[in-house]
Amino acid sequence: YSYGVQNITTLSTASKQYFEYINFQGLYGQNSLTGIRTSAIIPSYTYNTVDHPITPSRGKSLFISTQFAGLGGNVKMIEPSIDFKMFRAGFKKGHVIGFHALGRFVTGYSGQTAPPFNRFYMGGENDIRGFDIWGISPVAFIPSAASVPVLNADGSARQQKIIVDGVEQFSPVLQSIPIYQLIFPGGDTQGVGNFEYRIPIAGPVTLAAFFDVGVNRLSLPGQLRLNPGRTAELNGLFPQAGFDGRAVIAKASQAVRSSTGLELQIMMPVVNAPFRLYWAYNPTIIQEFLVPPIVADRSYFPNNASFLNSIAQYGQAYPYFERRKTFRFTISRTF
Repeated sequence: YSYGVQNITTLSTASKQYFEYINFQGLYGQNSLTGIRTSAIIPSYTYNTVDHPITPSRGKSLFISTQFAGLGGNVKMIEPSIDFKMFRAGFKKGHVIGFHALGRFVTGYSGQTAPPFNRFYMGGENDIRGFDIWGISPVAFIPSAASVPVLNADGSARQQKIIVDGVEQFSPVLQSIPIYQLIFPGGDTQGVGNFEYRIPIAGPVTLAAFFDVGVNRLSLPGQLRLNPGRTAELNGLFPQAGFDGRAVIAKASQAVRSSTGLELQIMMPVVNAPFRLYWAYNPTIIQEFLVPPIVADRSYFPNNASFLNSIAQYGQAYPYFERRKTFRFTISRTF
């Protein structure tokens, strides 16, 4: 059993709005960032015959658990996971073949979604080595609002007179429009597979060929939705937008990623952990331009110049290009 209370301090306006508006507590506004109480029971099963925790050569390991949150607290969530490892002798004496598989899933219930910090992010030396750390996430666009300048018909800035401390000044004219905001929400379904062939070189030095593959996706798009209060507010401001509170998922971002390469592992005697240098090549990557849905049509604006300016700010395509090769060093093992 576990019980935790979390208060979230965000580092950007975008992340602040994401926590405040996503319906994971059934709350709307600042309160969704504070007093997050998770009361959970976590039954688990463990089977382990691995012969060494750091430099294994034989054995199997299986860990199965399910977290049930909702017995008290204000988070309602189910998160099952399964983790399997296997090690056996390689083709020559001293060689080791290692395999690791991980599967996880998370969902809310009773009309709530899982907290954003319980969603899954992948990438880096812990799973898919050739990608940026926690850089693999589904990409989505959630309903939001933004302010854009109103322009004159010739494209020049439209201004209005204001009085500040008794002094007449000019200020740009702004208007609010409905938009879809880009977010990286994390997945609700994660699957990872790792394979290594480890060859001892000399003393504490080992060379390993590896192959990693994984997917991080949103299997339940309905779980990524706005709080009903925020949806009603947006539709009140922009009736023509017709927001239903659901996010629009960029399908290309849910593709399978894979990485292969060579890793040099050196056991350090003081900390008793492997120092690793690896080069990775990524056979499957995403190289796309992600285009957000356009909600504010021409009728929202006084002229075509203002409309085109809003498209340039909030309707432009976002480049999403992952690297093909990576060289990195780290400490500890992938599995």
